[in-house]
Amino acid sequence: MLFSLRNDLLHIGVVQRRGSEALIDQNHLARRRHPGSPRRVVEVPRDARHHWALPGGHVGHTLLGDVYGTGPEPDPSLEAAAVRVLARETTLTLTAADLHQVRAFGDADRDPRSGRTVSIAYLAVVGDDRDVARHPDDAVGHVSRVQFRPVVDLLARPSRLEFDHEDIVMAAIRLLRQLVLTTPLAARFCRDQFTLGELRRVYEVLFHESLDSAENAERPEHAGKVRAYLKRLEELEHTKAPELRNTIWRLAQMMPTDDQRRPDLLFDGQRLDLKLSRPTSQQLRRSSTLSSGGLASRGANPATPSDDNAMGSEFASSTTPEIAELWQRLARQSSTLRPPRTPRLVKRLDPTNFARKFQKLGILTPVEGSSRPTFDRYGKPAALFQLDSHREQTPFLLRLDFLETDDSTDA
Repeated sequence: MLFSLRNDLLHIGVVQRRGSEALIDQNHLARRRHPGSPRRVVEVPRDARHHWALPGGHVGHTLLGDVYGTGPEPDPSLEAAAVRVLARETTLTLTAADLHQVRAFGDADRDPRSGRTVSIAYLAVVGDDRDVARHPDDAVGHVSRVQFRPVVDLLARPSRLEFDHEDIVMAAIRLLRQLVLTTPLAARFCRDQFTLGELRRVYEVLFHESLDSAENAERPEHAGKVRAYLKRLEELEHTKAPELRNTIWRLAQMMPTDDQRRPDLLFDGQRLDLKLSRPTSQQLRRSSTLSSGGLASRGANPATPSDDNAMGSEFASSTTPEIAELWQRLARQSSTLRPPRTPRLVKRLDPTNFARKFQKLGILTPVEGSSRPTFDRYGKPAALFQLDSHREQTPFLLRLDFLETDDSTDA
């Protein structure tokens, strides 16, 4: 279970296996109401939009060689096996210290294939600056797609997690909630230095009612909002992103390599370098990623006509007509790629009480002389904190009772 906080929504990393059939529990609705009901896991035609599985694999051994991607050598521990399988299927590199064991899942009817499979589930927190990708090794490439998707979308129908992975997800969420109340794990969702408002948002997202059960996730005000948001992102990616990618490619080929007057392109707050004769494959992938931002010119917003005019007078007029036309086209296309507003599924906590209670735990240390702009408290810059390396292993109990608030101020 790879947990990540993206755009104020809890995401998990999931994969799709190669093949036309998926192993889906046909009795999952009855099990939601009566957990003791038997499973009925059968092979059904795979739905590319709705059938997902948690990343996983076999513990390494020498009996079958590498037939199931178990590696050439036995794994020295379960944690080592989990780290190896994770890197193979998602390209993410974690360590045993990043893993938290959920429990074992070994019901006889969880996997109808030959033999009996007992799975040991782990959870790990992945920062939003790290992403999963398809592993390039096609020799063991039984994974065709890897994504981070919102938990609400995966738990609500018609999404269906394979085998008993829905049970694993819910058990992992319960453990995650327990860990963030007794250990500093919540800070792993943030950057190394964070504001108390950013840390508070982690708790607001993790304890929202949409994550309490699969039934709550299916409620229209939860799943409906999230799926409308995802649908809009997919529409933008399929209709607009290819045009933008082509424009960036042509602009990069024509741009003078030594022109210092060229304005910088920013994507997700990072500079998109166009000094090369042509963009790299990584730059092209970033140009078509819509989930966390858009394309903008430093110091200007290409969404407004006045910005196009300003760009033309300051830069485009001093270049060739072809480059000027491409730059104007880039500004027009990027202005249509702004993603929709992210659904806000949060359990609001009182900012003042949360800050006071968390600072009393004694596990944070202020970063002297540093602050970060924030929309909280009238936009005043907020002080930055980091975990105290001498106290971060100290166990504690953070109670969120009486911290709920109706305050609608965004953090």
